[in-house]
Amino acid sequence: MCCSGVLFEIVKLQPEDSIRDLEKLGMQINRKKTEPYFKQPCRFLDDCTCKIYEQRPTRCRRFSCFQLELLAAGEIDEAAALAKIQEARSKVASLKSELEKAGDFNTDTALTERVEQVLISQPNEGMMEQMRELKIFLGRHFRTLT
Repeated sequence: MCCSGVLFEIVKLQPEDSIRDLEKLGMQINRKKTEPYFKQPCRFLDDCTCKIYEQRPTRCRRFSCFQLELLAAGEIDEAAALAKIQEARSKVASLKSELEKAGDFNTDTALTERVEQVLISQPNEGMMEQMRELKIFLGRHFRTLT
């Protein structure tokens, strides 16, 4: 979910990242003020595999979701982590289904952005609430403070 546009909308590049090398790989780099970033979902995500794993940006290398951190610390077992992942996927699938019902099939845009775009033209309290609940859930169970 970190690369699919569910957890994050953009990834900021770090000073140690070679923009030139990433662009040679085919990554489209954008700039916000002077800070380089790339949008999610990542074009190098193939199912659950990173096609540029060895050359991936620093933030991608350093990210570890909270479930993995809990698992590594022995605070949860693999079954509990997988259950949280499945719960998140189910919430995402439900929201994507609502987007499709609203006519949005754009898989090249981050989930939050897709929902916001649909809600501008088609106000929907249910979809807004689903997105709010998903953000809270992801913040509590997948994003880390580090």
